[in-house]
Amino acid sequence: MRSLIAALLLGCVFGIRTAEAQQDAALSVAAPGYHQLTLRDTGRRYTLVIPEGYSANRPVPLVVSLHYGGEVSPFYGRGLLEALVEPALRELGAIFVAPDSAAGDWANPLAARHVMELLDDIEARYNIDTTRTLLTGYSMGGRGTWYLAAQHPERFSAAVPIAGRPQPDSASIDWQTPLYVIHSAADQVLALQPNRDVVEQLRARGLAVDLVVVDDLGHYQIPQYRPYLAAALPWIRAVWNE
Repeated sequence: MRSLIAALLLGCVFGIRTAEAQQDAALSVAAPGYHQLTLRDTGRRYTLVIPEGYSANRPVPLVVSLHYGGEVSPFYGRGLLEALVEPALRELGAIFVAPDSAAGDWANPLAARHVMELLDDIEARYNIDTTRTLLTGYSMGGRGTWYLAAQHPERFSAAVPIAGRPQPDSASIDWQTPLYVIHSAADQVLALQPNRDVVEQLRARGLAVDLVVVDDLGHYQIPQYRPYLAAALPWIRAVWNE
């Protein structure tokens, strides 16, 4: 009887592990398109986009997209991907990942740890070229882009904050991640001037930082930022030496 119980328990454990392995395999060979997933063992949600023609035999870039503020409903990050980031940067042939914030604002150590854990998982599952990893975000996500790019220059080879606000210490950081900043002079929520001030201070220190000033877009006209983000493609490719 004991041996029978042990065999049954072993079978259950083996079945669970087999199911987990099948789940891992299924995630790693996801078909092209949008996928709403949960980081195993954490329950944290993220949206993943696999490009057409993706093959595990060829490394591809990774684009990390940080969503704007608001009440974080399930797969909240997908909205920014669909409205702006993925269509604008599709030509990169990258995998896109958009986590849902489980730590409020992106600009805090807990949120940074969550993003790094997700990156570790994505890089373990897919053939990512870690020398071509772009961080971008809008509004709260733009603020998070300033923060995470400074905190983890070893993980991001380029950063594009959009309609965000620099951190108080952004001008004094020893920047290693190239920056391409997009902001509107007509933004009625987050003023352009803090971005302009930080960019000017960084340039005065000899750092090459691009600032694109949009003339006439309000803070909530997110899809209208597509051509301005798409215009960053030559800069991104130059940074990546493509």
